[in-house]
Parts: sequence; C-alpha cells; structure tokens
Amino acid sequence: MTHRFQSAVLVSLFCVWSLAGGALAKPQAASELEKCNVVRTTPGKDAGDSMPLGNGEVGINLWVEAGGDLHFYIARTDSLSEISRLLKVGGVRVSLSPNPFATGLPFRQELRLREGRCEITAGEGNKRVTLSVFADADRPVMHVVGESASPLSVKATIESWRTARRVLPKEENRSAWSVHDAPFDLVESADVFCDGLTDAMAWYHRNEESVFPVTVKHQGLQAAADKSHDPLLHRTFGGWVAAEGFEVSGGRSLETPSPVKSFAVRVAVPCAQTPDAKTWLDLAKKISDQTADAQDAARRTAAWWHAFWGRSWVFAAGNEVLTRGYILQRYVQACGGRGTYPVKFNGSIFTVEPKRMGKPFNADWREWGDCHWWQNARFPCHPMLASGDFEMMDPLFRLYSSVRPLCDARAQIYHGVRGCYFPETMTVWGTYSNGDYGWDRTGRQPKDVLAPWWCYAWNQGPELVALMLDRWDYTQDEAFLKEQVLPMAESVLAYFDTRFKKNADGKIVLNPTQAVETYCVNVINDAPTTAGLNNIAARLCALPERLTTAEQRAFFAKMKAACPPVPIEEATYDGRKVRKLAPAEKYANQRSNCENPELYAIWPFRLYGLGKPGLEEAVAAYTHRGDHLDVGWGYDGNCAALLGLTDEAARILKVKCANSNPAYRWPATWGPNFDWLPDQDHGSNLMETTQLMLLQSDGDAIRLLPAWPKGWDVWFKLHAPRGTTVECVYRGGKIEQLDVKPATRRKDIVCLLAPLPTSKD
Repeated sequence: MTHRFQSAVLVSLFCVWSLAGGALAKPQAASELEKCNVVRTTPGKDAGDSMPLGNGEVGINLWVEAGGDLHFYIARTDSLSEISRLLKVGGVRVSLSPNPFATGLPFRQELRLREGRCEITAGEGNKRVTLSVFADADRPVMHVVGESASPLSVKATIESWRTARRVLPKEENRSAWSVHDAPFDLVESADVFCDGLTDAMAWYHRNEESVFPVTVKHQGLQAAADKSHDPLLHRTFGGWVAAEGFEVSGGRSLETPSPVKSFAVRVAVPCAQTPDAKTWLDLAKKISDQTADAQDAARRTAAWWHAFWGRSWVFAAGNEVLTRGYILQRYVQACGGRGTYPVKFNGSIFTVEPKRMGKPFNADWREWGDCHWWQNARFPCHPMLASGDFEMMDPLFRLYSSVRPLCDARAQIYHGVRGCYFPETMTVWGTYSNGDYGWDRTGRQPKDVLAPWWCYAWNQGPELVALMLDRWDYTQDEAFLKEQVLPMAESVLAYFDTRFKKNADGKIVLNPTQAVETYCVNVINDAPTTAGLNNIAARLCALPERLTTAEQRAFFAKMKAACPPVPIEEATYDGRKVRKLAPAEKYANQRSNCENPELYAIWPFRLYGLGKPGLEEAVAAYTHRGDHLDVGWGYDGNCAALLGLTDEAARILKVKCANSNPAYRWPATWGPNFDWLPDQDHGSNLMETTQLMLLQSDGDAIRLLPAWPKGWDVWFKLHAPRGTTVECVYRGGKIEQLDVKPATRRKDIVCLLAPLPTSKD
C-alpha cells in the first residue's frame, strides 16, 4: 500500500464514519449520544488510565503514556490458560518519532461512541498526528490507522510478560478459581514469539497441558467424561501483527523503513483449539489478510455500532451522570458481550494490573478468577432484554446448554436421579471449582460438596430457565424455544421431580436446601428456589399448545401442581405483627451472608409487584430486609422499582451512579464492591434499575414510568415482550411523545404518572 493510498484510505474512513451517522434512528438521539463521548485532553500514566474498546469478542484497554507511546492490552472472553485462568492475549505498543505525545504538546483523545472507535490527535502545526483505533465489528482484529502532517517513523512492538514457564504463586491462585488451593503446582507456559517472519510478527500462547482431566477424575466423573470435552488442551491464542510497507525488526517489532505520512496497523487475535501451532498461525494470517482493507473494516464497524445504538436508549435530561453511566455500561457490554463465553462479572475483559488497588500482580490477575458464578453471571443478561441486545444473551445460554449433558450425568452419578443442576461456581466445562468441591476427599462420597456457602443451593437452574423464557417472551423466536428453552426446562424440572420427596399434598419438599448463601442451617423450601419453580412451571404451562408436545404439557402441569408455595411469615417490628415474604418455609435464623433471599420472589422472579396480589407482603419484606445493598450485585434497586417505591429506587440509582472508582480514569470503572472492577454486576444493575423505573411488562400490560420521579425529564426507547418497542418523551410532568410499535400494543400501555397523549393512529 503506497503512502498516498494510505492517506486516501484515512480520509475515506472519516467520510464513512460521518455519513454512517444517518443510520441511527433519530438525529436527536445521535446528538444526545455524542454528549456521552469520553474526552481527555492530557495523556495518561499507565493502564489505570485506559479506556475500553471492543467488538463483543475481543477487547482492548487503550491508553497514551505521557511523553511516551500508544499502548493497548488485548483480551478475549475465551483466552484460557492451562489452569483455566482468563489471560490477556498480550499487549502492543505503537511508537512515533518525532513523538507527538511529548510533554507540553496539544493532546486530545475522544471515545466516539457512535462509531465504537477512539480518535487521538496530538502535536501541532506540521507535526500534528491523528490516530483512530477500533475493533473490527465482524472479525477478531484491532486496527490502528494514522495520519501525520509531516513524515514520521512508526514502530509497533509486541509486549508480553509471560516470557518463561511460571508457577503461580500462592497469593495469586484466587485468579485461577477452578483450581484454587490445589495440592499441586499451578503452572502456565511461556508465550511463543515467531521468528523468521518477513512481513509480519506474531506471538501465541498454547496449552499443551490442562487441568480438565484431573478435575473430572477428582470429582468422580470419569464415567461421564464423554459428556464433555476438554476446552483447555491445545487452546491457542495470540496475535498476528501486520502493516503494509513495514519491516520486521528484531522479531518483536514492525517499523517503517523510512518516515511516512500515513499508516495502518492491524492485529488479528483469533483463539481456537488447533492440532498444532502452525494451524493457528495459518488461521491468524488468513484473518489478517481478510481485513487488510481498513476502509471496508471501518464501514462494517460503523454500520454495526449505529444499528446497535438505534435499538434503544435512555437520555435523562438534566441528569448527565445517570445518562452517561447507563450509556457507558451498555457500551462496555457491547464491547465484551458477543464472545464464546458470557460477560465476566469480575471485570469483563477489561481488567488491568491491580497496582492502583495495592496488589502487585500483572494484567492476567483478577479477583475471583475464571469460574462463572451464577448469582453474578445472570446480572449482565437481565438489562439486555429491555435494551434489545438479545444476541448478547447467547453466550450465557450457550455455556449452560453446552455443559448440560455433563450436569445430567452428574445428577445420576451423585444422586441416582434424572435431570440437571448447576454448581454456583462453575468451570466452563460444567464441574464445580475444585477448591469449592473440596480437595481433601478423605471419608467423602463424590456427592459431598464441601463449600458451605452454596453446597445445597438449587436456584440456578430455575433462574436460567426463567431468563431463557424472558428471551422467548421478548423475541417470540420459536426455534430458540424448541431447541434451547424446552430441553433445558425439562432437564431442570426433572431434577426437582426425582431428587426431592413430596408431602401428602403432592408438593415437593426441598430438603436439603439453603437460601442462597445467607441461610444454610435447617432450611426447608427456600424462597429463591420455590419462587423460581413457581415462575417457570406456570409460564411453561401457558405456552401455546402448538409449540409443545402432549408429553411436555403433561409434565409441566404435573410440576406446576407440585411446586411448594412461596414462603410467607409473620414477624414483629416495634410491637406490631407484620406479614411478609420469608427466606424459607423453615430455617434457623443464622445469617452467613448479606443477601436477602426473600426478595427473589420480587426480583428476578417477579411473582410480586405492582398490580399483583400480595403487594403488601412484598413491600413489608423489602422494608424489613436484613441488609441494604445499594451497590454491586445487590438488587435492592430492582425490587424497589418493581414495588413502585419511586423515592427509594431513585435514591439507590444515585448511589449506583456515584460508584465509579476514583483511582481509575474510565468513568464506568465501578467497584470493586463485592467482586472486582470494572464491576459488571453493579453496572448491569444500574441499567436494570433504570429500565424497571421506566418500563415494566407483565402479561399484556406495559406499565409506563411506574417508578420514575415526577420531576425527572427523560427520553427513552426500550423493548417489551412480543417484539414491542416503546419510545417516550416525558418532560415537565407530561408525556409529550409516545411511539409504540407495533401500534396494536399501544392499548396495553398503563401509566399512572401522567396522562397518555392522544394517539396519532
């Protein structure tokens, strides 16, 4: 590629990005979105000052070092090591000479949300440089495109800290949660750097070992080994760096042989289980060659982001903190939500080295490690419904569906029953975390799980099915219902049908059980599981007959009749007896965590709320809850909104928006709260609370502004069940605009906050 052609490409890129703006549904929405762009006028110090970019599968943390270079870490949702740690793919440094980032020179870095790209301008006069960095929307490739007013030398260098085979120190093993506290060394191999390439540079990490076999054996699942596969062995990930007109320098760098006025660097970062390293290298080169046209990549990427932002939005006039918090969290979900595995609650793919939190580890470390903890993994998916980001729920459903055969087999091996249940802290192949299962098995049977926090917690399966049914309600995707929802539902319900005894009335008696991590002693019929069973059984029975078989309908009806009732109790407060939702039918009042299990009947299972029976009992449960949880995975705000407690929901929402960690420059670095940062549970709950304050759907009814403060102006577009979208402008205490699609759903709108405008139809 000639320098003149490179320059023409960069100009064309800007034209493409500018013209693509019309793809967003309304110009006003595009204008409001641009107000949320993140702008910096000074470079940063290190990765703690980075900003995220990504395409859903691949993400980067990007920063410019004051007086130094452009840096970015690259991450994927599936770059798992031999010991199942979620590693960074690596890092890249881009150096420019003369350096436009020298101290004292003008600098501007802007995250342009509408295009999903970062634009950096630096230097002045005839030494002004413009860079654009973006992730290809359709392929695992990062692009750095640059133009300079005068010639400059450019050098791209691979940065890796995994330069030797390494035994993970004990103080770091929590980042490998699947095997934490193992009685053997936790070893990760070094990255391999590819010498001998003439027109590109490459590196990779390849797992020639795996902790999968020892896990299956340790947990007594050898007989079920054929129900799963080893996702770690021969997994290979890394980068192929290419740039037209550059030459390899020293094996780990590409540089221009002479100064240029424009350039385009691309980094292809596939991940695959391949028979050998060469196969992966061939794949990486192929992907790189396919994306050599930066203009085409920019066009596709701009089109994807404009379509994404056109799906839904929330702009709260006069409340820029809420608007930005909501928009940036949704952006981060889009950057990391379309990969092989679901969004990680403890940082997604945007963690950096934790030195600003006082921990001396590298960028591969994260608190709570690699496992998918159901009570955390669920949160990012819930707001994806109202946002219309349904495809971003697929990684969660795909993960749990893929491990269901092993989970079915485990139920038979451990308990002699049919169906499946899922561990709370689950590996990507479906087993328990070994450390939670228990390393010392002396005198233990395979079914004995030694983690007291959740060894008898069963709510995971019912909630997974409920979330899948939510996806069905919104999309009416019949293939999804038949191929994914119904098989999962039958398996989950079969476990409860065959594992637990029934009383004289034919009701399931959940024993042994526990109420999540809070009540673990002498618990019978815990609220989360009973609420979940009642939720999914009733909804499965209500499915159209043409979509289920007679056998399925009979089984669902049987299970609906067998569901234990949601527990209710009486308690005395200030000398007054109060009837309220209970954590369980029976339980020893010994709290071991701060979660409020009685609230599960409100959220996520929505058996109680506005317009439903038992609202008084639900409000009482919320009012007298044991712990108040405004941040992190606490879902108090979601419950308050569903109960119509407007002032309380608004208070919590303000707390959530103020939770950005001041040690980090990215505004949506929530937490760490209970987990790690950026805390995806916290950001997801910020979105969910906002949405539930604006719109709630139950049956045919769509409740508009059910818990929205009267004095808060807002313009939003959100999704509702049955392929419905609702766009509303609420200003000055009046609904100025209401657009419901399809129009036949407008009759289902209910609003108590303000009169509905006259329909134009």
